[in-house]
Amino acid sequence: MQKIFADSSVLDERARQKFLLSSEILMENAARGLADFIKAKAAKGAHILFLCGGGNNAADGFAAARMLDGGYRVSVLMLAQPKSPLAKLQFQRLFALNVNIVTSLPKDADIIVDAILGSGQSGELDEKLHALLEKVNAQKGLKIACDMSTGICSKTPFIADFTLTMGALKSVLYEDFAKDCVGEIICCDLGLDRSRFEDESDMFLLESSDLKLPLREHKNTNKGDFGHLVVVSGEKAGASVLSGLTALSFGAGLVSLLVKEKIFEFNPSLMQTHSMPPKATAVVAGMGLGGREIAPSWFENLPSVIDADLCYDARLKEWDNPKCVVTPHPKEFASLLEIFGFGKVDVQEIQQKRFFYACEFSRKFKGVLVLKGANTIVAQNGVLYVCALGSQALAKGGSGDVLAGLIGSLLAQNYTPLDAAINGVLAHALAALKLQNNNYALTPEELIESIKRL
Repeated sequence: MQKIFADSSVLDERARQKFLLSSEILMENAARGLADFIKAKAAKGAHILFLCGGGNNAADGFAAARMLDGGYRVSVLMLAQPKSPLAKLQFQRLFALNVNIVTSLPKDADIIVDAILGSGQSGELDEKLHALLEKVNAQKGLKIACDMSTGICSKTPFIADFTLTMGALKSVLYEDFAKDCVGEIICCDLGLDRSRFEDESDMFLLESSDLKLPLREHKNTNKGDFGHLVVVSGEKAGASVLSGLTALSFGAGLVSLLVKEKIFEFNPSLMQTHSMPPKATAVVAGMGLGGREIAPSWFENLPSVIDADLCYDARLKEWDNPKCVVTPHPKEFASLLEIFGFGKVDVQEIQQKRFFYACEFSRKFKGVLVLKGANTIVAQNGVLYVCALGSQALAKGGSGDVLAGLIGSLLAQNYTPLDAAINGVLAHALAALKLQNNNYALTPEELIESIKRL
């Protein structure tokens, strides 16, 4: 895991106070990281274009342009006059080298660097900047954002192939609205190893190496050692079948569908029952539920996954317990927020402030939240874990049923709710990445097969 921070300026100030690194030293290191990255990507003599505003983000760009001048054809498009003291200083140094300052957008740049606004930006951009970014995005050439894409929260962001974030990972880069414009995120140090520069955090980025599969270490075992998961089957029984088959594929020793009426013509690996088995170790409910009645007693003592239709059940507040994992998409999460006293929050606002609402809800909810999205958030007691490994291939009916089965399987195998949520989310994302299909072609059945080969 890597730490994520909502406000890295606090870390900059800490570096200045505790380690005596001036703002200029921090900036020179940021620029060196940017310049070295460009050198690794560009052939000698390549045309490097810097788009620069008037603040400290532009100052990073000016400094990197100075470092590259001579070995490359460097151009700087000024979109504002230097305003901050460091921007003025770095521009004077750049000007002394007689670097090419252009007044219009060149069409032949091999690499375009966005150093316009950086991490201090907010709100919509003016129309002139929108128009420029539309032209930039349409051009060929590798695109690199310095610290953060300009317009990251707007309708026309700079579409980066790479974002070089300075000093630490920033939470805004992992919001769903940023997924299409950040590209690959790389952290550059500012003259200190990240373990020194970073402080405590309550947000973490999940990595593929964090996945702990439910591998069986002991040979003298039986199916009862790996739990008995019950999946509640509702009006759309296929959802429960997908969850159940997933759970079997992810290590659960036994899986039963809790049905009202027997389901015919389905995989015989799944058992069917009309009542809660006395030796059940976990339950999954909500997917495809429709109007089926739920017995609260099913959730009183068992670890549980609550999904889909159950996210609209006001009784969930009564069933809330530390053994529960709730797995809403944004619309379902809006219902949960209302049930738990946050009032009516529309989906658009949730998507603009996912970290905020996930954190606040998790402080009130006793269990674990899995807020599904382009970047899925796992949250417990105000601590957030972000999985940015998911792909658009998972935007398909049945994918959520598979995720519920993954988490439920781990709960049945005695994982803690937090560990079950984290590992279920990671397995879900990584299984999709392993498939070689076109990204529109994924089916839940293929996803389940891929899970077996993680």
